[in-house]
Amino acid sequence: MARFFDPHIHMYSRTTDDYVAMAKAGIEVVVQPSFWLGSPRTSVGTFEDYWEHMITFETKRAKDFGIEHFVCISVNPKEATSRPLAIDALEPMKQKYIDRENVVAIGELGYNLINDSEEEVFVKQMELATSKDMLTMVHLPHHSKVDGMNRIEKILKNDHKHKREKILIDHNIEDTIGKTLELGLWAGLSVYPVTKLSPERAAKIIQKHGSDHIMINSAADWGVSDPLSVPLTAQKMKNEGISSTDIEKTTFYNAYDFYKQSPRFTWKP
Repeated sequence: MARFFDPHIHMYSRTTDDYVAMAKAGIEVVVQPSFWLGSPRTSVGTFEDYWEHMITFETKRAKDFGIEHFVCISVNPKEATSRPLAIDALEPMKQKYIDRENVVAIGELGYNLINDSEEEVFVKQMELATSKDMLTMVHLPHHSKVDGMNRIEKILKNDHKHKREKILIDHNIEDTIGKTLELGLWAGLSVYPVTKLSPERAAKIIQKHGSDHIMINSAADWGVSDPLSVPLTAQKMKNEGISSTDIEKTTFYNAYDFYKQSPRFTWKP
């Protein structure tokens, strides 16, 4: 049976039926980055409750279905413009959560609307990750991805402290994947109906750019999404004649190689 790793999925918003289906499909390990609440947060405590839930309850829930679960902690880009909450949440995040068990990266962080308020929170979290020598998962905006990528490139070129081998740029499309790889970063391809990539588009990107430093994820959440996107895309790639080596790298081993850089990513295949 094929083995799969979903390096970006929001299980907080999925059901136990999804865990059952994922386990049957061969998904062995997942990473859950910090999401947005869906409605405006009212206090810093709501961030803390959410992070605690992911670290403890969600990790156990996944394990109950035979799936290993790891966490990325952050103030999500969709909540980064909230003042003073977004800034105030960074201190407890630093003091109480990023060094916890199963926390393998800071993320998602990045841009949503692409403005200075988001960038302030993005830069602060990047600096925190660098100071702790942690991995980061960076979120490209849903719209104007090239503009978002250009701002990320500028930040990286202006601050050489950030280790590019520890940075994952997620939600790439055809117009950003080349730049992500050129900068020496890891690249995520989110196979997500309507707003991101289809399995067909993801397969074509891999045919064009190869499999090095690229990983497929579902980014499944409470929207129209599919927690089985990784195995479904693997099947599409097989149908398109992509080699088994490239399929295994983009649906399992590249994600493993990225996350094993974290000392708290303790799982081994």
